[in-house]
Amino acid sequence: MQHKEVLDSVGLSEDLSREQEWERVAKEADFKPRNMAVLCAVSERHLQRIFRKYFHSTPSNWLRKLQCRLAKDLIMRGYSSKAAAAEVKFATDAHFCREFKKAFGAPPQNFSPHHLGYFALSALKSSSAPASACRAVH
Repeated sequence: MQHKEVLDSVGLSEDLSREQEWERVAKEADFKPRNMAVLCAVSERHLQRIFRKYFHSTPSNWLRKLQCRLAKDLIMRGYSSKAAAAEVKFATDAHFCREFKKAFGAPPQNFSPHHLGYFALSALKSSSAPASACRAVH
């Protein structure tokens, strides 16, 4: 499906000025700027100008942040890091983990619902469990 109809001759239509529409195009393009440009029937350079104007970012940087955010949502729903990386089209697990840590300051597994780390401990502290129960957890 071509997205040329949503681009007008001077830049963006209202449809593509919305970030969620760009997310849809990004998924359809497998998170690749070149594929996004093709789908929108614009040059990669014009795509860069559009992103600089509307998102103050390059398409590549915006896509990496989007991939990390979508992966975080999947991991929080119980996906493994490897499955989330594959779902959002990262080429390797190592590249995914590096980019994820840059984006969120922590490795992906820290966001797993099964991880007993900062998030789980902060929940224990805010619960009404007696202090003795918290001491039993090491």
